[in-house]
Amino acid sequence: MKKGKVKKQETARPKIDQYIPSIELKKIPPEKALAILKKAGYEIDLDQSEEIMEFLYIIVKLTLKEYFTSD
Repeated sequence: MKKGKVKKQETARPKIDQYIPSIELKKIPPEKALAILKKAGYEIDLDQSEEIMEFLYIIVKLTLKEYFTSD
């Protein structure tokens, strides 16, 4: 068995980040997102609105990657 260098794996980034391009998006403040969602009839709290927005940012980045990159 050869002894060689062991590749160091990235553990700081979640696995999903490897599929998402590093596109900067203008983010909506969670308070504004909460107000918009409540106006639409959703009964949620601030933490839930933050999670919803993070999910939406992932979807937007994946969509942008699909249509605007040559990978």
